[in-house]
Amino acid sequence: MAAKPPSTSERASTSAPRRSGSLAGSHANAQSSAEPSFMWVDPSDKEALARAGLATFDAMLATTDGKLLRALPDRENWRLELHDAQHGTRGAYLKKHHTRTWGQWWRARLGAGPGATAGRVEAENIEAMSRLEIPAMRLIAWGEKLHGDGLLESFVLTDELAGYTQLDYYLPVRFAQRSHDDRHRRDRDRDRLTRQVAAIARRFHESGYNHRDLYCCHFFIREDAPGEFRVNLIDLQRVQHRRRFRWRWIIKDLAQLAYSAPRDQVSCSQKMRFIKAYLGVLKLRPIDKRFIRDVLRKKWFMERKLGVKA
Repeated sequence: MAAKPPSTSERASTSAPRRSGSLAGSHANAQSSAEPSFMWVDPSDKEALARAGLATFDAMLATTDGKLLRALPDRENWRLELHDAQHGTRGAYLKKHHTRTWGQWWRARLGAGPGATAGRVEAENIEAMSRLEIPAMRLIAWGEKLHGDGLLESFVLTDELAGYTQLDYYLPVRFAQRSHDDRHRRDRDRDRLTRQVAAIARRFHESGYNHRDLYCCHFFIREDAPGEFRVNLIDLQRVQHRRRFRWRWIIKDLAQLAYSAPRDQVSCSQKMRFIKAYLGVLKLRPIDKRFIRDVLRKKWFMERKLGVKA
């Protein structure tokens, strides 16, 4: 079973962090200075990163050799291309995080280390999904660095899910009305996909996790053969693990999923199939009906706040 990356105390004690578990495949330090950085790289990707000039933390944070997808005050999202003999040319997604707060400045002054950075959190969540056999993204590299002036930088680099489409885009195209003859097959395939999405959501919640952004756009779908679907859960930066007080967070996740489902593609009966598969029941019990009412109530509040989604 895979273990977690080195603890904060381990990282803070040296500029060359110690190995720990499955996330200790490779380390690279941008420099040996009073502001050490940590960078983990999957051993199978070291060659590709070296070819791309991304073998160090500083190089990863500085790169603009790709397509900028989104730029926010504290984050940038990039699509890169990597090249190596093993995989050929393939896409990868890079998230760069950069924040500066008084709390981070004090941590730097006290030598307390960077704490739970956005890059580390997402890397640990990806690793946790792998242990739980919940399909997500493959982690290529991640890193973090706390500068002396309080600037906190981190990144996470993952493989592109080639051939996948987000669920809310996939449904209208795959299950568009074509002819009466293929209706039975289309309904059968849609039911199969519904059960797969429900199974992933159930395993995710049963394992103590909540997503906080469980919209349809974060389920990615690929159909390898007619009716044979792969379903991956993405965007794990805000995922949380809770042992207590989980009810409201599960309600929120499922309300987000219901809110974002295309209305013209997901009927009430389809939603009922989903919730029965999620709950693992053939017939709803009184407690299940109360649960559904809580989800629908939260969905209604979302519609009041965000508007009714088409």
